[in-house]
Amino acid sequence: MLAFSNPLFRRSRGPATVFAQTAMLLIAGLSLTCQTGLISQTFAQPPGSDGSANETESAAPSNESAPPSANGVDGGRVKDDPELIAKTMAEMPEDIRKDAEEIYAEFRSTHEELLESMLKLREIHIRFNNDVDRSREATKAFRAQQHKTWDLMQKQMEISVKVFRLLPSPEAASYMVTMVQHHFDNDIYDATTFEAAARLIDIGQNYRYLFLTAARAGISNGNFETARKVYESLQPDELEKVDMANKHFLDLLEEQYKEEMDRMEKIDRDALPQVLFKTTRGDVLIELYSGEAPSTVANFINLVEDGFYDGMDFSQVVPNMLALSGDPTGDGRGNSGKFLMDEHDNENSHHALRGSVVMAKIPMGEGRFIENSASSQFAIFFLPVTSASSNQTVFGRVIEGMDRVSAMRRKDPSKTDEKKIQLPPDAIISAEVVRKGPELPEPEYVDVEAELRKAEEAGLIKRKTPAK
Repeated sequence: MLAFSNPLFRRSRGPATVFAQTAMLLIAGLSLTCQTGLISQTFAQPPGSDGSANETESAAPSNESAPPSANGVDGGRVKDDPELIAKTMAEMPEDIRKDAEEIYAEFRSTHEELLESMLKLREIHIRFNNDVDRSREATKAFRAQQHKTWDLMQKQMEISVKVFRLLPSPEAASYMVTMVQHHFDNDIYDATTFEAAARLIDIGQNYRYLFLTAARAGISNGNFETARKVYESLQPDELEKVDMANKHFLDLLEEQYKEEMDRMEKIDRDALPQVLFKTTRGDVLIELYSGEAPSTVANFINLVEDGFYDGMDFSQVVPNMLALSGDPTGDGRGNSGKFLMDEHDNENSHHALRGSVVMAKIPMGEGRFIENSASSQFAIFFLPVTSASSNQTVFGRVIEGMDRVSAMRRKDPSKTDEKKIQLPPDAIISAEVVRKGPELPEPEYVDVEAELRKAEEAGLIKRKTPAK
């Protein structure tokens, strides 16, 4: 199996027909203005086969389309064979059989709980759309039910992978296929997603998004050997821009990942400050590197305690890149009025991995920034970025709720289509310091106007002269 048992990566050339539960797609960008009605539908065709998901269409050499098998399928929904499941369990050693029975029972019960939660979510949505209840309480109830449903879906993803390790369960595989595509679309590249994508490839699924997910999640979780094999198996035209960059910088990405893991082992994480963001997508917990970026962390904590981030939008959420907040103007120019001394050159400064929290600075173009121009804006990275730690301060990382950050509504000001309805961005509802950590020095602030003049004199930027 890819990255698990077979030392030689293999890519199946067989048909790529899978069965996906359409109900699961409800979680893709749910809001009180979204369209639903998918709860009771199921289909038996590959994602993208109707032309609706071309970006994640299979890039495998095989273009065959195998018809759905009648065996194990009920009305288009793939189903497990109880006799085969029971036979497989009976042949297991007793200790493994007990584990298999427990995890499969949990898979069945969570499935029912998830369906019930989705039906409740749909009920609240229908009442809102039909003007039965548009109260503030209804909005809160929808958001709470949305978060509950999301959590159940992520839980079922983890359970499905555990089931698939032990049992011949088409239902678990079907759920994994659907969720891996959703995770690919939403930049969710955790360890569970990596294993799901790798195992699906190993059984012969040839969708391009499975390969790209396996590579990106591999890079995010330290499975660089798998990422190399995946990228080597794909043609250049099968790679997206971010994958071409990943492939080019793979050795450096691996080096930075190993350095960061070594660094984290030496840190007393129980002493690190923590900040909890309550967002429109759910809770996000961040730990802060007070030892390596004390001034930046002190400034960030001061802003949190002053309520600066409460109600702040995620003004940019760019696919394959980052989610950015901390801009009170929303146009990219906002700040707190104070500017920080850079700390990316401090001893043991951190690299930017998936989930890293990085101070944003005033850009000059071509990946360059004005020195000492960080203020209040910060970015959370969806994927590792090799160049970030060379000129920006990495001052923390998300330790809980990274899937919430990844699922935020995409908002890229450089690609705004005025002809389309622009839905409101996700936001920080409130921010709270839940663990203060060690005593910190006062933040080191600089005169940013002097930094701008210095950059202008060096010919790095050209500032506009105000009209008279």
